[in-house]
Amino acid sequence: MKTYFSIFFPVKEGGYGIIFPDFPEIATQGDDFADCMYMSADALKTVVEDMVEKRESLPEPCTYETALAAAKEIMKDEGTDHPRQPLLQLVAAPAIDDTPVRITISLTKGQLENIDRAAKSSGLTRSGY
Repeated sequence: MKTYFSIFFPVKEGGYGIIFPDFPEIATQGDDFADCMYMSADALKTVVEDMVEKRESLPEPCTYETALAAAKEIMKDEGTDHPRQPLLQLVAAPAIDDTPVRITISLTKGQLENIDRAAKSSGLTRSGY
């Protein structure tokens, strides 16, 4: 199981913004630490599930030093000497089993022909469709 650093950084409006150095597409927020933990785990789960569905490989987790440098850069970009410091938190990627499973089903001849036509028009095989 891979774990990734999330960065909880204070925002002027209150609460925390949340990013992952390894997943630039994740940006969410939370009101307090507990909310941030829930939101970061949920956001990571959504992105990982999407990557698995697209058969994309998960990135290797960055080091603590890389995450810390990203946190410092965020605070600099926020342009404030905020009394609250950014928090680095490890979040476990969900364990998703994407092992193909063979199944046997029974269909009418007409249903199978419809599937074959739809697969062919999509440029796929029956199994791929």
